[in-house]
Amino acid sequence: MKAIFPYRHIHLDFHTSPLIPDVGADFDPEEFAATLAEAGVNSICCFAKCHHGLSYYPTKVGVVHPHLKPGLDLLGEQVAACHRHGINVTAYTTVVWDEEAAEKHPEWRQVDKAGRPVGRGPIDMSHRWRFLCMNTPYADYVVAQAEEIVQAYPVDGLFVDITFQSPPGCVCNACVRSMLEKGLDPTSDADLKEHSLRIERSFMARLSERVWALRPRLPIFYNSRLRLTADPEAGNPPELEHQTHVEIESLPSGGWGYNHFPLYVRYFQTQGIPHLGHTGRFHKSWADFGGLKPKAALEYECFRMLASGSSCCVGDQLHPRGRLDAGVYQRIGEVYRQVAEVEPWCEDSEPLADIGVLLAAKIPAAERTGDYSTEEGAMRMLLELHQQHQLVDRNADFGRYRLLVVPDAVEVDAPLRAKLDAFVAAGGALLVTGRSGLSAELPGWETLGVTWEGPSPYAPEFLHLEPELAAVAPPLDYVVYERGERVRALPGAEVLARVGEPYFNRTPFTYTSHQHSPIARVTDVPAITRRGKVAYCAYPLFRAYKLHGNQIYKQVIAGLLASLLPDPLLKVEAPSTAEATVLRQEVGGETRLVAHLLHYVPQRRTPSLDLVEDVIPLYDVGLAVKAPSRPRRAYLAPQGTDLPLQWDGVYASCRVPKLEGHQLICFTL
Repeated sequence: MKAIFPYRHIHLDFHTSPLIPDVGADFDPEEFAATLAEAGVNSICCFAKCHHGLSYYPTKVGVVHPHLKPGLDLLGEQVAACHRHGINVTAYTTVVWDEEAAEKHPEWRQVDKAGRPVGRGPIDMSHRWRFLCMNTPYADYVVAQAEEIVQAYPVDGLFVDITFQSPPGCVCNACVRSMLEKGLDPTSDADLKEHSLRIERSFMARLSERVWALRPRLPIFYNSRLRLTADPEAGNPPELEHQTHVEIESLPSGGWGYNHFPLYVRYFQTQGIPHLGHTGRFHKSWADFGGLKPKAALEYECFRMLASGSSCCVGDQLHPRGRLDAGVYQRIGEVYRQVAEVEPWCEDSEPLADIGVLLAAKIPAAERTGDYSTEEGAMRMLLELHQQHQLVDRNADFGRYRLLVVPDAVEVDAPLRAKLDAFVAAGGALLVTGRSGLSAELPGWETLGVTWEGPSPYAPEFLHLEPELAAVAPPLDYVVYERGERVRALPGAEVLARVGEPYFNRTPFTYTSHQHSPIARVTDVPAITRRGKVAYCAYPLFRAYKLHGNQIYKQVIAGLLASLLPDPLLKVEAPSTAEATVLRQEVGGETRLVAHLLHYVPQRRTPSLDLVEDVIPLYDVGLAVKAPSRPRRAYLAPQGTDLPLQWDGVYASCRVPKLEGHQLICFTL
């Protein structure tokens, strides 16, 4: 998919208090742009307005920062200088967080159900901002500012931040009035959430319409809205018409963690819209002045983006005096010059996947996040097993995949069950775990080969593996810490594992030793079944893997995948710490299959941060990619070194002499 911006983007924060003097005093437009260019940056987001509600250009709509250097049009000079150096410039503006507007117009603030203004209080020492309501005249103010920016400057896009109402919803005078007019109940959380979603989507539609009337299809992105939910109507799909791309803000050390980006990008790969990864240079999170992450960490985060079909974005914050930190751009340049070298093998590439994982979490429309333990567990397992996968919702084209995973807790109603049945009837494979697809209303599932009889009476229980699966690990009845389901196998279903029951559940009156009871008996109750190309496990192994990290859960899933998908897109002889993806690229009439191999190992070195400091090389890595025909050539990119190639009629195989952090292997067809 064609990128919306060049591949080496910077998001330059500039939230600058009105208490700080000499804003922009050291700004030199030529030095600014030259510093970026020297670091390999070819795109940047510069600030029009910040969370303090202050503008950095001579606005007639908003409020100029009171200490901006006299006569300085910071935004205008940044745009002009960057364009002279061939650097793309987007403009940043903020919506709900606007301290200046909150101070002058308290009637525009969001109000919670207790009647309190949302966000920071009068003497609140927290980092919270005050929330403005998009259902008040404040929305007119923001739209007018956006129109002013795109009319006054030849910006290459808009980044519109903090576009959400605080959940469950606002009960300011304007919101209560409009809810009553629409027949909604302001005392109902469900109605508040519905009203919030209407406000948010109406605002986005309005701002995009007004901007696009001035600059047709100017790139626009609304931040703070990305969410994964099994209900696509409550998620992002209905909103994508109002924007041109998705930016996945994901600072691993800033609260997002290293599971966040691969989880989200594997969903947005399926949405037919360009996506941009978005990390930061900070040791911790935004505004971590003086914090700089190690080179290896920034490499890992940027190369992960490329391996997922994303463009790269690194977040920074400009010093109030207006001069970029030389050390920061030395570090960014060390990584972005490597990105530039491999771009020819990344541009317009499409990530390939033969496994689709259905979203299980049901996140209300007004919520920003939820419990993604199931999705994270599935993503981690498949990533560690080097399986090519994407996350999908119920509206996805299932025919794009050879195997569907329905993990742990997916609510499957009759229409979705029919869609899954049709997928299997057409030759697809299905792996279902836990309670997914089973309910009191629909207890039996013929395609799945089981009938649900209720939740397991014991927790934890034990997996007794039959011979086919027993080979994956040493002989033992393995504990499953999360509660499972009790099912009865239907005719034709082969039992691959049985339930082991403990002596009793641990209670204040029935207990033994330090933990749970040991196994007392192996029952005839099926724990894992297989019927043709459909497998079922009665335990939520994906959630259990996320929560407990027990290797046997991954080994069991790997065993099931080996029978359901014996010929995956990619095979890699590498440890589970390595990551591997494969993308297809069409270049000048030539088709390429480009495999990305990464080996960086995050470590928990503080109570709350996963850090990457060192690169641990791997040697003689075996790689096999499933190809429609014998490739003409296999080589390392960007080095151009040819690799000896074997072809067995299905897989093109080679060996990578050395993997040091990140390596591309290109197969030309």
